[in-house]
Amino acid sequence: METNLIHGIEIFNLWKKIDFCWKDLNPDVNILIGINGSGKTTLFNIIDAIFTADVKRLKAYDVSVNAWINDFTIEYTPKTPSGELKKALEGVRYLKISTFDVPMKDKPKAGKEYSQLYNELHDIVYNIGGDSPSFSDYRLKATNFPEQATCINERIRMFYDTVNRLFAKTEKTIEIDPHTNHLIFIDHGETIPLYKLSSGEKQLLIILLRVFLMEEQPYILLMDEPEISLHIEWQYRLFEEIRGLNPNCQIITSTHSPSLFGDGWGDKLFFVEDLVKK
Repeated sequence: METNLIHGIEIFNLWKKIDFCWKDLNPDVNILIGINGSGKTTLFNIIDAIFTADVKRLKAYDVSVNAWINDFTIEYTPKTPSGELKKALEGVRYLKISTFDVPMKDKPKAGKEYSQLYNELHDIVYNIGGDSPSFSDYRLKATNFPEQATCINERIRMFYDTVNRLFAKTEKTIEIDPHTNHLIFIDHGETIPLYKLSSGEKQLLIILLRVFLMEEQPYILLMDEPEISLHIEWQYRLFEEIRGLNPNCQIITSTHSPSLFGDGWGDKLFFVEDLVKK
């Protein structure tokens, strides 16, 4: 299978005084740690701006960047046009999950608990034919491409097993309502619609669904502090479950939580202070 990896990145003149060099990234998991204010989020914002060819954002940081991706190098300076950067990135599969940045407390509206978290989860599950693939789009593939139906249904079953395994302590199970064809949770025999899930449950589902919908294609996945609102046991198991859904996904993440790397991922740590070029 083709590779889709970032091997390293250099950022020059950040805040007009610091150069960063992050090389030898792991093909599976990379965990960036550092104290608040050390620049983790800024580094991730610049990486995201490179992968999305957001020249306007890059110019605001006033930096130059070298990125080693797959078997080529991207060289960006403030004079690099957007079109040139987009062309260099053709074929690179990249996804940033940034659900964690939104307020976690849902606000009641019209009798339901609507929030940005809920809206995003609802779109991932139900939005058909949108810019980003949805769970409903994927289920429809079994009808539109009957020769793929067995594989598709096996992967859906695997996804259900993953979610039910993680939700076991809450005694919730994920199902498809046979009457509405909607994704629902069952809690002690009672149907729980998506909007009634906790913020942590919604967030976990968004992460798992985004990874599931990669369809095991090689991807670079960027996540900034994904532990926010997640139960501590979910933090321990997050990377394992992501890699189970897509073993071809390269994870690049930052965290303040030892639980996120406490289950055998300690050799994947990078410290921000070690990335500063002397």
